[in-house]
Amino acid sequence: MILTAENLSKQLRQNAPNRLYFLYGKEVFLTETYADKILDKCLNEEERGFNLIKFTGNPDLSRLCEAIEVLPVFAEKRVVVINDPDPEKLDGDSLSGFIGALSDIPETTVVIIRITGFSVDAKKAKTKKLLACAEKRGAVCEFGRLSEAKTAELIIKRAKRAGCEISRSNAAYLARLALCDLTLISRETDKLCAYAGYGGEITSGAIDLLSVKQLDAGVFALAAQITNRNGSGALRLLDELIALGTPPVMIMSALSTAFIDFYRAKLGAVSAAGKRAEEIAADFNYPKNRAWAVGKAMGAVGRVGLDKLRQCLKILADTDYKLKSSPVGDRILMEKAVAELLLRC
Repeated sequence: MILTAENLSKQLRQNAPNRLYFLYGKEVFLTETYADKILDKCLNEEERGFNLIKFTGNPDLSRLCEAIEVLPVFAEKRVVVINDPDPEKLDGDSLSGFIGALSDIPETTVVIIRITGFSVDAKKAKTKKLLACAEKRGAVCEFGRLSEAKTAELIIKRAKRAGCEISRSNAAYLARLALCDLTLISRETDKLCAYAGYGGEITSGAIDLLSVKQLDAGVFALAAQITNRNGSGALRLLDELIALGTPPVMIMSALSTAFIDFYRAKLGAVSAAGKRAEEIAADFNYPKNRAWAVGKAMGAVGRVGLDKLRQCLKILADTDYKLKSSPVGDRILMEKAVAELLLRC
């Protein structure tokens, strides 16, 4: 079956867990959160020592089959977690064996496939087969970005748990600045709560002072250096942002925003109407405090084609995943992304 996050949450509250789950999507925070919820449904902390088995990447088939078939010890369930298996890297026999193992899971075992380290392309043949198996034998759930309104609700709740208040408009403002990325949202909200103090209020001034907006100018300059193919200038600006203690995931979110601005500006400029910056900003519902970005983007992206910008957005999306899940150093990932962007521009 295919489930939404709401359906999955309801199922875990009301029913026994399925034998197989395939969890993936752009919202890594939710993917990890629901994987943990399924695990909590099956095992308490004391039961996990003997009954929780984890694999990373494509598992050895014999070890996987053994892990699935062994009976739980002093517990009702045994849980097998497979992090980031990539069926596209398996040959035909290995894929058939993997799917076969997942097609014959005993009632006492729950298998959780969790993809957080790369973007799943559900149209690829081998991935499609694995998803079809999971849909038939258990549940598939894709976690996309939440809307601004839902993200704002989570910010309000998180602030309240920390003893702070934030208005709905300010919560929506923070959600918009952080691109509704829940990993980034959680860090930013906690930081703002610490600044406001217990019983305090998170104001728009505090958000402007401490959050993503302070990156706009620096990251936009970095993006402009990239589109101008100034490698030394781009890496220097990246060094300065990192030296300020800015979390890499925050830099990546702001850099993605800049390239989205570039892409939208290019779309407007090459359209039949040849639209002006203010018209493009209105078409994409830019808030008044960010309408300036379209005008600057039009000047920075003049000679870069739409196809190249699409490639840049793919690089940024992939790097965002890796920053949140890969053991590779954040700085290495950021510098690699900048280098790849320079090659595309």
